[in-house]
Amino acid sequence: MHSIPAITRLLGCLLLAAAGTVTAQAAARDTIRVLVGFPAGGAVDIVARAFADQLRQSSGTTVVVENRPGAGGMIAIDSMLAAPASGQIVEVIPSSQITLAPLVTKAIKYDPLTDLVALGSLAEFGFGIATGPATKETTMAGYKDWANAHPDKSNFGFPGVGTPQQFIGVELGKQLHISYTPIAYKGGANSVIDVIGGQIATLVTTEQLLIPYQKQGKLHTLLITSKERNPMLPGVPTAIEVGLPDLDERGWVGLFIKSGTPAKLVTQWRAAVEKVVSNPKYAATMRNLGYGVPAKQPEDFAKKLASERATWQKRVKASGFVATN
Repeated sequence: MHSIPAITRLLGCLLLAAAGTVTAQAAARDTIRVLVGFPAGGAVDIVARAFADQLRQSSGTTVVVENRPGAGGMIAIDSMLAAPASGQIVEVIPSSQITLAPLVTKAIKYDPLTDLVALGSLAEFGFGIATGPATKETTMAGYKDWANAHPDKSNFGFPGVGTPQQFIGVELGKQLHISYTPIAYKGGANSVIDVIGGQIATLVTTEQLLIPYQKQGKLHTLLITSKERNPMLPGVPTAIEVGLPDLDERGWVGLFIKSGTPAKLVTQWRAAVEKVVSNPKYAATMRNLGYGVPAKQPEDFAKKLASERATWQKRVKASGFVATN
């Protein structure tokens, strides 16, 4: 394990290399490990690799992405928390793993708000509600009418118990005053297949997963939960536009480090994240994938995370959800 001074030197090299004041060889003396708690090729992994690539290109530093999937992302977090707070290991984590997961999973033995420190937001995304041949509807108003006419068939697929998509679907049913039966899947891909095949009426998933199927005309995205329309989903309205302002929800993928990491390293890491996210090449990569990038980082991440958890706590309580193991 590298010493704290070595990591301090490395992060200093990252910032100086971005300004062109050190050589790639000097910056590459140490290795940064970026953990991902989900499989390669998934939404979180894609963001992690785009970030790692830009960090590597701008500094010449060796940056290794390590996938440690399992237990809803907990295995990777446990791994980081078990390692020394040296600043060498960071993790790319979706915001729901920090703000929602502790409310719905008893197995989590750590508190993300106190055991982890946010270094920055890498990408932002919304969720979408889509339907297919089972309903043949193309608007949310049309789906509401269809659901009222077919209450026994009105349902939605979502990628796992306790995910944001589950609670968004429950909230949608309440706001539309329709029967809307939840159907849990293991991951989002299978629910997409079943909507396209007409086995279920709708699904709730991330905008990014819907983009290729929307373009191919295999399903119809009825709305997205972002405040603004997604350029990759032209013509799809936001929840606010269709009169469902309480459905406004935007997730994000962030970079985190173990609590107890020296403040100097945290400050240097945050500066490094800021440089990557503000790079036009990185921003273009994210936009092409359907993600947004933050215009600026929150001034107080602890306050932001606590606020988001409070919001999810209200939604979980209102849904009647009982935490699982």
